[in-house]
Amino acid sequence: MQAIILAAGMGKRLKEYTAENTKCMVKVNGTTLIERALRILDKKQLSRIVIVVGYEGRKLMDYIGTLAIQTPVCFINNEVYDKTNNIYSLALAKQYLVSEDTLLFESDIIFEEALVDILMEDSRETLALVDKFASWMDGTCMVLDDDDSIKDFIPGKYLKFEDKGGYYKTVNIYKFSQHFSANTYVPFLEAYAKAMGNNEYYESVIKLIALLETKEIKAKRLNGEVWYEIDDIQDLDIAESLFAGTIQKRYDAIASRYGGHWRYPKLLDFCYLVNPYF
Repeated sequence: MQAIILAAGMGKRLKEYTAENTKCMVKVNGTTLIERALRILDKKQLSRIVIVVGYEGRKLMDYIGTLAIQTPVCFINNEVYDKTNNIYSLALAKQYLVSEDTLLFESDIIFEEALVDILMEDSRETLALVDKFASWMDGTCMVLDDDDSIKDFIPGKYLKFEDKGGYYKTVNIYKFSQHFSANTYVPFLEAYAKAMGNNEYYESVIKLIALLETKEIKAKRLNGEVWYEIDDIQDLDIAESLFAGTIQKRYDAIASRYGGHWRYPKLLDFCYLVNPYF
């Protein structure tokens, strides 16, 4: 098994943190996202780790070279990262994708090591890691049936609050079997990109395949494991408290905040969100 990490994006919403670095070079509690991910993957006896770089790619490659990762690391350069989206980055790695079983990651996710173990230990070949929908999440959600098959994809703007109990959010971490990649995913990816262009998302291809009712892709539901997607400075601040280390450090970091606790997994926020005086 190998891993593929998509790390070509610019991360503009992180402002000064990504002015001269790609998003996965942002530090959470003193450790970059990419180092944290690579340290976890380096324990899993993978055949290789493939990283698609783009924005500030040379700097990222040089940095990874200083980390002494034992697993072989291969780089692919997306030279048109500013004109394309992640469907193009993944297409650049298709020769690797079709060669063996793959763990697929986006580089702006911070996660516990347990998430990788959960995917690798599950006997099912092709899985999308999902978590029960909560108010802090945004983006596309899934509806699942009892055997973890994907019944529907609901874009963020069409989510219905009254139905939130049945929604699951994709974590953007996947396990693809070699057979699935070679015979289903990559052919669909190529056809989709040809029809829709390269400024699209690889998740759209997953949605298309899932809705064909072939049931090749199953959902793997999390059960309390911690992860967070870092898109902006607020996300970065929250991630630092979620992954602060000890329970006491996490408590102190969260308790020192002024509101916004609704953005935390499994926290109830009783603060009124509007101050009418100001």
